[in-house]
Amino acid sequence: MADLEASRAGEHRGDDERKTAEQDADELDIEVRYRSAAGRTVTSSPGQMRGVPLEELASLSEPHAYQGRRSILTDWFCATNGVTVWCSSTVQMDAAMLLDFDADIVCFQSGVAELHWQHGSRQGTVRPAFFARTRDGRRFVIPHRSVSRAVWLEERVLRHSAAAAGWQIRPLHVPEGVLHSSLRSLAHFRGAEFAPGGHARQVLLDVFAVPRPLQEGAAVSGLGLPAAGHVWHLLWTGALDFDRTLPLLPTSRIWAGTRNDDSSGDNG
Repeated sequence: MADLEASRAGEHRGDDERKTAEQDADELDIEVRYRSAAGRTVTSSPGQMRGVPLEELASLSEPHAYQGRRSILTDWFCATNGVTVWCSSTVQMDAAMLLDFDADIVCFQSGVAELHWQHGSRQGTVRPAFFARTRDGRRFVIPHRSVSRAVWLEERVLRHSAAAAGWQIRPLHVPEGVLHSSLRSLAHFRGAEFAPGGHARQVLLDVFAVPRPLQEGAAVSGLGLPAAGHVWHLLWTGALDFDRTLPLLPTSRIWAGTRNDDSSGDNG
């Protein structure tokens, strides 16, 4: 009984702290630290970040492996804008893969900014997973999935910064199940070396104007051995489409997608 009462008292204190913090925004001091295009570390207020292309800048530092690290350090070569995106875990790498696959995203990068905050006697740092820009110029900040006990305050720091800087907050999405497996298969063909030329592209779009099995369409295209790689690449860019609720296999039925304007407009 005593433990229950103590727990309730702790919850009430936490609620009181949250209300106090949200009622007193003036006490929340935030600085954004990032690396300029010239390579210098810069510190600015969130309001000064409007229009700054963080998604194009270099990471503040590369993550390093260390003894006892629980997550796997890795990276993702981004076909969208041709840069390496450092990832502090396989979860973040899978999220990078999904961003790379998203035809609406034209540029993204990880580890490019830190939000250093102070609230009264408390202080900390929020390190977003990614910053990204869409085709229509919107800028996104994508936070890590946080397990911090002070997550409510970190979220408030992020909301306050985003409102001042003109960023939109986008949750960290990670592909799962069938879609994850399909994207892993497609990602092998995201490189420009698999992109078909103009003639081959049009041939494949014509072949798949009516849904048909992937390998069958590649075979009847008359493009020879490169045809299969071209098909997988066009699936990655969205020029060809597939049922994302089913496993993507050589026998899967695919069809011409909605992004058939020009290969220069596709990711990759």
